[in-house]
Amino acid sequence: MRRVTKSEYFKGNYEEVHEMEVAVKRKFFFWRKEEVVKNQFRKEFGFLRQKVDDNKFLKLDEVLQQVIIGESSITAIVASAGSGKTTLMRRIARKTLGHSLTNTGATASPSQLKYKLIHYIEIKGMRDKRSMKPSKFLFGGLFQNKIDEDNAYQWLIEHQSEAVLYFDGLDQATWKINRDGDENINPYSKAKAATIMYNILSRNLLADTKIVISSREFQVSDLPAEARPTDIITLSGLNLDDAKKLFVFLIHQHGDEAWARIETMSPRLINLVSIPVFLVLTAVIMAKNPNEPPPKTVTGLYKIIVSTLSSVKNIRKADAIAGIINKLKAMAYLGMKEGRVTFSENDLKRFRLSKDEVQDLMMKVPGNNLLSCNLLDGSFIFFFCHQSLQEFLAAGFVVEMTYTKFISFNSKHLHKERWSVVRRFVCGIIYDETPDNLHEVSTRSLKKRFLAGSIHSQLEEKFKIKDNYIRMELYTAIYESGDDALMKQISYIDVSGISLSRDKAHIVGSLAERSVSLECWSLADCSIDDEILAIITGCLKERTQVGLGKKHLS
Repeated sequence: MRRVTKSEYFKGNYEEVHEMEVAVKRKFFFWRKEEVVKNQFRKEFGFLRQKVDDNKFLKLDEVLQQVIIGESSITAIVASAGSGKTTLMRRIARKTLGHSLTNTGATASPSQLKYKLIHYIEIKGMRDKRSMKPSKFLFGGLFQNKIDEDNAYQWLIEHQSEAVLYFDGLDQATWKINRDGDENINPYSKAKAATIMYNILSRNLLADTKIVISSREFQVSDLPAEARPTDIITLSGLNLDDAKKLFVFLIHQHGDEAWARIETMSPRLINLVSIPVFLVLTAVIMAKNPNEPPPKTVTGLYKIIVSTLSSVKNIRKADAIAGIINKLKAMAYLGMKEGRVTFSENDLKRFRLSKDEVQDLMMKVPGNNLLSCNLLDGSFIFFFCHQSLQEFLAAGFVVEMTYTKFISFNSKHLHKERWSVVRRFVCGIIYDETPDNLHEVSTRSLKKRFLAGSIHSQLEEKFKIKDNYIRMELYTAIYESGDDALMKQISYIDVSGISLSRDKAHIVGSLAERSVSLECWSLADCSIDDEILAIITGCLKERTQVGLGKKHLS
């Protein structure tokens, strides 16, 4: 947003500043035995859906009331990449402080405060290298000495109901909570980070403390039953009118014309901009290249963003940017393999990178973890400006592998949930044969043939185990490829139980329209409103034989 000058302000001649909020829905209750009441819940692929109005969107203050005053002891904020999970978490945490809520939600004096501790923890800064006490897990790095750390934890033990703990980015953890559960520990035992987190989520530790976590869908659905959140809030993105207002505001001049070009030339992109991070990226490239056609996929969007880095006037090391990006591909891939999104100075040295070379592509934070940002420490950690950028660069490393290594990687990693966004980018890069200055893909035709067989075999496997969230990711990867042959082979589309965003609705409708062998599809319990239905039917206007009966939308 541009700065408003004093003269403009006093003349009243300044731009209206738009503050938009992503649509938020209260969605699922995970299964717990004591919550099963006849005629109130039904089991559905590991979830129990409460009979509430799924199409009711919540305002930020309503989310705050539900999280802080509601009955749920653990709330999860769940959404796909770039949807604004961290932003929402931070805003709720700040409002928890600012509102000074009492038990009734009214403003309180310090002695009346319901919550005296609001603690925000970024999981991506945590490592699981050695055992530690829960006090270290929660407060490590916040204090100069261990005594204060232990005192803070002891206060939390004794005042559990007066605290709220926010854990941001469960899917970014370098450790994984065992799906079959873990051992129970006492409040002062040493354990690995995954075990401590399991005990907090399963309520063996800090049972009376409010817990709020954010994550992509796969990590939450993969938790053991006893550690699953009691309430889930999903982010559905910006509505189209708000997205357009922000887009036009960001571009300023010619914003309406740029929006109109996207509407006519890139229908996927017009639905994708409801996701905040992609709205900003789209505005950037449309402002820089107003006469170029807009990209049709997320892969195309990131290709343009990264390709134009060397031409940005104020970027440093522009003459060496191609070599720097290639090194970052390898480092991003290493991070994905090790399940981490933060990197140390030693990681930079390993890939022959300097702090100066990456300063325009990565964020630099002082300290050796995200809990302790000590300016005097002399050390730094680094992370990409957004996790999806790391995933795009990692995909670039994967597609440039030799054919033998590509096959090996595919069988070991590509179809694991954590790699789902990388898989989208791999499909987008391999199937797009337009020359670019970012990727050198050898044996492309062999990789395309192998990838097609691998994805369709995964679809068949997922139909057997009825995992609709993972299947939706496979549909997204197929769409990202833009390959007609891949889309024509789809015979089943089943996304029942998934809250469809504008982008997901466009993908599902487009695949149904382009498939020549579609035998069955289900959109049951997808919380379809008029806007989502219009997107799907708009994709199907040329396929009159594909119907949307009540059994599909129930």
